[in-house]
Amino acid sequence: MHATQQEWLQLQQSYDQMEKHALWLRLLCLSLWLALVENESSVVLQAGLIGFCWLNEALWKAQQDRAGTRLLALEAALREGKDIACQWQTSWLAERPGVGGLIGCYLQAALKPTVAVSYLILAGASLYRYLF
Repeated sequence: MHATQQEWLQLQQSYDQMEKHALWLRLLCLSLWLALVENESSVVLQAGLIGFCWLNEALWKAQQDRAGTRLLALEAALREGKDIACQWQTSWLAERPGVGGLIGCYLQAALKPTVAVSYLILAGASLYRYLF
């Protein structure tokens, strides 16, 4: 098997695993949030948990986005018959945004509807319980 194909296979499996881990993180956050609600903890503690989990998933999803970009580059190389295997870090370093760009990537990942909706629902439920 060609090195680019091997990298694609491994990266695709890693990409899928990242999605599973993000789902587990959401389930963990929901479980911990329910435990906090059951114990009538403060809304500040609930908000802290939600923010912490949301930030972690944003970091996770930003890494998954980078893996997705690399997968697309590998697929293009395979179509064109090029070998770009084992150069992910080199290409990332060449294109790496500055601190502001990295923060922007994390915020963009956090605001994706598939990420944000779970945490917004939890935040809304916490706020509702606090107000009413």
